[in-house]
Amino acid sequence: MEEQKVKEIVNAIYEAAGVQRQFSGSVNDRVAEVVGIMLHELGRCSDVFAWVPRPPAGKATITWIARNISRSMVDRLRDSDSLTCLRGVVHRWGGQLQRAGMGL
Repeated sequence: MEEQKVKEIVNAIYEAAGVQRQFSGSVNDRVAEVVGIMLHELGRCSDVFAWVPRPPAGKATITWIARNISRSMVDRLRDSDSLTCLRGVVHRWGGQLQRAGMGL
């Protein structure tokens, strides 16, 4: 259930950035860590994610993402002036996210 929510959030980020691919990998601890980094970077350049607190242990977990990030937050990125920021974050971290989802 939580893994599916993380996958939905990742795919919503891709969609908001205009990326045609979907995240098809497995959701694991490394994927959660990369998503956490992406969210942190989005928080530095987007008002939508600026208020999201850092994970208590420093690294995002599957549970933390599922509980703290919603699809509606990601959907608001489309309506903000953060498209350049969003595309940059996806460009920088998308490859690592795909590799993490493959267990590499």
